Amino acid sequence: MVKRSIGIDMGRFHLRAVQIAQRPDGFCVEKVFARPTRRSTDSPIDMLRALTAEQGFDRNAEVTACLPHHAIFFADIEVDAATLQELRAGHASSLRDDFPIAAEKAIVQVCSARPSPNGRHATLVATTSADLLGEQLTRLAEGKVHPSRIETPITAVHTAVGYNHPDYNEGIALLLVVDESVLSLAVVRDGNLIMVRNIPLRLSRDSDQESVGRQVTEVLGREIEITWRKLFGVDVEADLRVFLVAPLAIASDLTEAIQDVLGCRVILADPFARVLQGEAIEDTSPICLAEGLALRRLLPREAERIDFLRAHTAQTQSTLNLRKELAICGGLLLATAVVWFAGLFVHLSRLESQYGEVKTQIQDIFQATLPGEKCVDPLAQLQQKLDALHNDGGWLASFQPGRWTPLEILGLLSVHRPTEGDLEFDDVLIAGDSIRVIGQCGSFATFSGWQRVLEEMPGMEIVDEPKPSKDAKTGRVRFTLSLSSGRRVP
Repeated sequence: MVKRSIGIDMGRFHLRAVQIAQRPDGFCVEKVFARPTRRSTDSPIDMLRALTAEQGFDRNAEVTACLPHHAIFFADIEVDAATLQELRAGHASSLRDDFPIAAEKAIVQVCSARPSPNGRHATLVATTSADLLGEQLTRLAEGKVHPSRIETPITAVHTAVGYNHPDYNEGIALLLVVDESVLSLAVVRDGNLIMVRNIPLRLSRDSDQESVGRQVTEVLGREIEITWRKLFGVDVEADLRVFLVAPLAIASDLTEAIQDVLGCRVILADPFARVLQGEAIEDTSPICLAEGLALRRLLPREAERIDFLRAHTAQTQSTLNLRKELAICGGLLLATAVVWFAGLFVHLSRLESQYGEVKTQIQDIFQATLPGEKCVDPLAQLQQKLDALHNDGGWLASFQPGRWTPLEILGLLSVHRPTEGDLEFDDVLIAGDSIRVIGQCGSFATFSGWQRVLEEMPGMEIVDEPKPSKDAKTGRVRFTLSLSSGRRVP
């Protein structure tokens, strides 16, 4: 079974498509479609739809397309091994200062990487944004085209030239691609792109081939010299090989101009040097780009390096997986919160029921205990009643078993009063557990001795530090002693 592949080149002012079949005797270009889109009535969408319906392109062939030049940004940078692995994995956070694209929307592809003498890696990186890629995919989808790969224009041309001219992959060469709107310069070393520059051409829809050639000739020598000095720090060598891809109408003039300005050897790229033609193709439009796109699906897997669509799909899938995991975690968290709130409401309902039962019991006890009282705040009213009963019953010793009675306290004070030293009580005040004794004695020694006796009495405790004083007129020592009586000691 013959394997076919289609490459589609949607430029600013053109649409080109090439269908290549892989046969036992090699690759063969079966179909070529090339139309300008300069007029306002030219519709690239209608042309895309006509490829299979009218032009006979294979509906089942895999399609490879490319992004327009303005949607691709190149940077040749030096990175360490870890950053290189991150770039190959599609992480663009380390390049936030190298491209005019937000890191979260950048789609990165590594074109080439080679070791540097300082242990780092000289890397050529191509980047586009998810928005620009989405716009291109939308245009292709409107034309009923669903590509399996999305590449850059320069890498597609690089593939076509490298396949048709094997010596292109040896040593250092310069690839020059002239489009209607962009002049692309690429430096190639041993078949790898190491630097790419896209120089816009100021053209309008009515620009002819002569004006294109004139603009290219004006900037070509200067830009090649700048690029060469930036890379190698020397002037352009005379034996430099320049592979030129340009419309046939200006190819001869450009070849002479390059040779005159730089003295280099110019090789006009031939898209059919090693590719067969299935039919006579008289169109003079350059088809190297579309041919390279088609070849990428048919060449060995090692040649497939740039694919923004696959990288975008991987990033989107990763984002979807992350969103899915976040949605699952959010659902579990929500379910947990619902169960917790449900349990909280059940517990609250049970507590309210218990509170109602306790409140009813309190009212019943209140009515049974105080039948003549009006129930306003049962707990506060019961507490007040208990406090009043406690105060009233404090004087009823018989109703307070285990506590000292006033008579017992007076008896203890009398029994433990010193027999010597003429200690007298002027006043004894007993209020519950509090006792105040006011009296007098002949000396401080007598009072101190009595104080020590009281301190040794079980159930009695001196509350305040006494401050006896001597009366200047009588010479007697007056004192006030505060005591606290506890429970009897059995």
